[in-house]
Amino acid sequence: MNWRLWARQITAIATLELKRFLLARRWTGVYLVTLAPVLLMFLRFSFASSRFEPVGALTGIYANLFHFFELRFAFFMGSAAVFTQLFRGDILEKTLHFYLLVPARREVIAVGKYVAGVAFVSVLFVISTVGTHLLIYAPSSEFGTFFLEGPGLSHLLRYVAVALLAGIVYGALFMLVGVRFKNSGVVTVGLLAWESLSFALPSTFQMFSVVHYFQGLLPVTVDRGPFAVLSEPVSSILGIPALLAATAAFLAASGWLVRSTQVTYSAD
Repeated sequence: MNWRLWARQITAIATLELKRFLLARRWTGVYLVTLAPVLLMFLRFSFASSRFEPVGALTGIYANLFHFFELRFAFFMGSAAVFTQLFRGDILEKTLHFYLLVPARREVIAVGKYVAGVAFVSVLFVISTVGTHLLIYAPSSEFGTFFLEGPGLSHLLRYVAVALLAGIVYGALFMLVGVRFKNSGVVTVGLLAWESLSFALPSTFQMFSVVHYFQGLLPVTVDRGPFAVLSEPVSSILGIPALLAATAAFLAASGWLVRSTQVTYSAD
């Protein structure tokens, strides 16, 4: 195994893909979905409505915003939009054959594209997380105390870690969806429903939901409603390895499928 050659090829492919990401206009929707919470928090900051709200109340508001909008919707849909198009986009643009003619293993091509996608969405997810987290506390007179003496900084770091993991895990999942299914939209809607409603399922079924493993990583627990089935959160010691193992499995499956990919543009 020539690991050095593969590393150079992955770096070259990821660099090329990142340039394509930055120049493409089709990611406007991804920008809007992932960065909309920052705009909303900026408007809230402009009106300084939280100046006299206690930090505890702001912490609960942000926990709900991050859990129900950013994690379950914005990061999910942003990952779906980007990663399902890593190969499907090349097929639609009739450029996939250029990659397949390159003297590189197809698994290496898949990993290179995945690395570029993770780098792209990670920047957006981190900006969204840091921006919203700071802006919601900014008008408060306890801002400095909360971040310098209280748990504010540790909360922020944990939210950022979850945002990065969301891009890594959902990215691998949706790259597999994009490689396996021509109509990835239907599968994406099904996965969104599963992730959104998994809290109401028995604990055994919740273990097959990605968001279930994020619960133990988040600094604040949120109320998921009267229909939620209580289950023990997975600790970070077990949750992070489980998420990374799932990511590796999704990537391996994508690489295996790409190996048998044939260029048939007329069929698409």
